[in-house]
Amino acid sequence: MKRTALYEVHKKLGAKLVDFHGWELPIQYNSILKEHVAVRESTGIFDCSHMGQIFVKGKDAHKFTDFLITNSFQNKEDGEGVYSPLLYENGTFVDDLICYALHPDKVLMIVNASNVDKDFEWMQKHSAEFDVELENASEEISLLAIQGKTAASIIDQLFPDCYSNLKTFSVAEKTYAGAKCFIAKTGYTGEAGVEVIIKNEAAPALLEKCVELGVAPCGLGARDSLRLEKGYSLYGNEIDDTTNALEAGLKWTVKFDKGDFIGKEALLKIQEEKPKRKLIGFKAKGRFIARHGDIVVDKNENPIGVVTSGIFSPSLKEPIGLAYINRDYAEDSIILKMNKKTGEAEITKRSFV
Repeated sequence: MKRTALYEVHKKLGAKLVDFHGWELPIQYNSILKEHVAVRESTGIFDCSHMGQIFVKGKDAHKFTDFLITNSFQNKEDGEGVYSPLLYENGTFVDDLICYALHPDKVLMIVNASNVDKDFEWMQKHSAEFDVELENASEEISLLAIQGKTAASIIDQLFPDCYSNLKTFSVAEKTYAGAKCFIAKTGYTGEAGVEVIIKNEAAPALLEKCVELGVAPCGLGARDSLRLEKGYSLYGNEIDDTTNALEAGLKWTVKFDKGDFIGKEALLKIQEEKPKRKLIGFKAKGRFIARHGDIVVDKNENPIGVVTSGIFSPSLKEPIGLAYINRDYAEDSIILKMNKKTGEAEITKRSFV
């Protein structure tokens, strides 16, 4: 398994390490529940260094990025960023990513860990007609997410006069422990915070300083429960190469009125014909927890969908989840089939807290 530059710090902090897409990463340190609560009530820090970092450089950096993604990028000023799907020609997902405009001729893309090589090859395949150079810097860079209700005060101690001057989805270049880094006002928890994109050699010092300041080290378990309470999609669950950007509830990221982009023609056709499925939230009517892959049926036990994610929500103290169901299903509840167990659930908005 691959290890991040923070592996030795994780061991010292007593992390329980697991295999996550070929990376040896913390699933938890203390308990998933305590780490979840720490982010909702104070501040936690996550090692997200398995994520990929790809730089696009050259005269056409912004133009090329705009062509690759569904969201609009052409008029981004230095320091501005966007979240966007990265699609195949048929409208399904290569990945979802965040793109930051660093300079008129330089863009930073943050991509999912399991997709780094695939994304890089996809970008290279479509770069021939653009004046750009692509660099996959993922192995040299770490990413730490500092997230939580009190995160702003922690970030101000680490990077004075930074947090309050950053807009959401913007990035600033700073230094820490003598290393240049990028501070991005983004995150995957729904709480305040930043993601620090920093050279590997300086990452351990940053993690240890945060823990010294009282920040709770958090693992993948809390990261998943936090994102699911906010209804955020996860690649491999809610989005993959079988789902399209419109049925995934991401129409707000698709800018049909901009120039050409990969997947545009397919999405226009899907929009005209209406997506066949919709992504919904649900709350279980009982104490059972539905999991990825469980079947959704109607009251007559006709299959109408599939569960993509499910947990017991630490904030709500009840089981929640996300599922794809048929677009024309009009009832306010569904039935979940979990191995030999069956349970009813109420359909809700995708964001639970």
